[in-house]
Amino acid sequence: MTGRHRRPPTGEQTALPADVDLRLLAITQGRTVTEEGIATLPGAAHAYAYRTLYRPDGSVDRLLERLAPGPLHLPGFPPAG
Repeated sequence: MTGRHRRPPTGEQTALPADVDLRLLAITQGRTVTEEGIATLPGAAHAYAYRTLYRPDGSVDRLLERLAPGPLHLPGFPPAG
């Protein structure tokens, strides 16, 4: 976007920086951007897979799924049942 007293970006200026917000990247490029990975919560024994979809209209879809099988319980508390 150009301002009143600013020239439009050219060459290397048109590239977004590597650490740009993924929602902004999806909007400016007009495509869905996906971020995914595996995370472990502090003190938890189970790992979680996460996926975040940033859509060009600015909306965000998030998915979090536990990878370890078995009952879910807090550390220090016995499992239910």
